[in-house]
Amino acid sequence: MIVLAESIVSDGLNPMDRWLVLKSPTELGKYIVLEGNRRLATIRILNNRHLLNSLEVRTPVKKRLEELSDQFDLDRIQPISAFEIGDRPSAASWLSQRHTGENKGRGIVNWGGVATARFRGRDPALQALDFVLQHGTLADEEKDLVEDHFPISTLDRLLSTPAVRNLIGVEVSESKLKTDLPATEVIKPLRRIVLDLATETINVSQLKNRDQMVAYASKLGKDLPSTSKRSGLVKSVDELGDRDFKPPPKPKPKPKPLPVRKTLIPRDCYLTVSNAKIAEIAKELRTLTLNDYPHSISVLFRVFLEQSVDHYLVQEGLSLQVKTGAGAKDKSLRTKVGEAVNAMVNKGTAKKDLAGIEKGIDDKNNPLFVDTLHYYVHNRFFSPTERELKVAWDNTQLFFERIWQP
Repeated sequence: MIVLAESIVSDGLNPMDRWLVLKSPTELGKYIVLEGNRRLATIRILNNRHLLNSLEVRTPVKKRLEELSDQFDLDRIQPISAFEIGDRPSAASWLSQRHTGENKGRGIVNWGGVATARFRGRDPALQALDFVLQHGTLADEEKDLVEDHFPISTLDRLLSTPAVRNLIGVEVSESKLKTDLPATEVIKPLRRIVLDLATETINVSQLKNRDQMVAYASKLGKDLPSTSKRSGLVKSVDELGDRDFKPPPKPKPKPKPLPVRKTLIPRDCYLTVSNAKIAEIAKELRTLTLNDYPHSISVLFRVFLEQSVDHYLVQEGLSLQVKTGAGAKDKSLRTKVGEAVNAMVNKGTAKKDLAGIEKGIDDKNNPLFVDTLHYYVHNRFFSPTERELKVAWDNTQLFFERIWQP
């Protein structure tokens, strides 16, 4: 009674509990209390301490109740919430539910250890349990076992043992369960321990002392984490989410370095040169290295260009000469290149594909400039660079491929 009296004085009546009352059949305006008599008796004593004189109460109890009576304020608990029932048989069912246990869920269901732990706060054991429920890939029946009367206090005792925590790679700090292991490692021992406790593979009688708990944790085998994977970066298990369980992305393969081009004509350029002499020139341009033979290559390039153009114009029925008042005269390289470009465009080649040769031949800043090509042969003071030769070829490759296509 003292505990109830202290609760009423300090906190008042529980707002979740109503009294069950029955109208008195003999006294008008009065009621019989069917549920709540213990509270009623306590309130009467608190409201009138002299009632204790007529009761056989031990002196310490009487003294404490008198002290509480001095502190009691009846107005603070009024009005008292009650429900009036019609008759005693109707009340019997409700009283039975209230006082005869859970009755398969009809009565008041007592909280299990997990529910009590959730109410009191998220301690490390509950954090571990929730972590396993969320990320432990448990089957439905395993989840049912965990959620049905799980021995949370035993898990708490295991996690409260420093040697066990060290073995499974966790620590407790600021009421948080923490780890510096990857999520995929720390989940292994926690999942195993939770399932062992839920299935009663291990129970509290086998984990009575520190040595038993350490021995159990030491035998988790493949479920023990790899301590070599500790990162030193400590996180609460509450912070670990689904993303932490995804495998790290595979590093993208490094692109293969482009092969160093050492010759004028690259390996991936395919030309079907049908003229024997011109084919030999092409072969040399595929063989001679730009770094060692820039002058030979520049002269051969100039020759390869003009002879390839001459071959194409003849194939297309176009003359290599032009009539003048002084007789027939060889066309200039610029003129022949222009005619070859026009013939290709007329046969369906996109003009933009030939812009490199068409514009370069007239651009004095371009290594394809016709005078530059002449200087390669006739000017003893003009030397090409490796880059200029590469640019010259790159601007003409599509042009050559149209000339020497199969």
